[in-house]
Amino acid sequence: LERSFEEAVEYFLDGGFETGCYWRFNREYLENKDGHEILHLHYEELTLRKEEGVRKINSFLGYPDLDKDQMEGVVRATTLDYDNLKSYQVGKPGKGVEMMTKEQRERFDERSRKELEEFKGVPESYFSDDLYVGQMKCL
Repeated sequence: LERSFEEAVEYFLDGGFETGCYWRFNREYLENKDGHEILHLHYEELTLRKEEGVRKINSFLGYPDLDKDQMEGVVRATTLDYDNLKSYQVGKPGKGVEMMTKEQRERFDERSRKELEEFKGVPESYFSDDLYVGQMKCL
């Protein structure tokens, strides 16, 4: 069964997806019933501000600070060459605003707020249109 992108968005927003409900998965993750320490990162922190994201991960894991050469090596080793991936749909900051209508983004944010409101660790910036255009200010 093939669906248009718009139909797929509606299916997703209604909680249907091959891998299960997106919000149920996130709720189970955020509930953290086993009490693990969790580092929350946004995709944009690992793409638009990669060095900042690497520093957060490094610190969270308890490793010493990276020197300039080490940081450049990590950034180089973890950066996709988008020009060579044109035949694939790859996540890229700003894609959300290109692919989803404003109404779809608002519905996604509304559903996310409703489903995740009890979890204090989800910042308001998670529900900002800035997130869709790749301009999110990382915390």
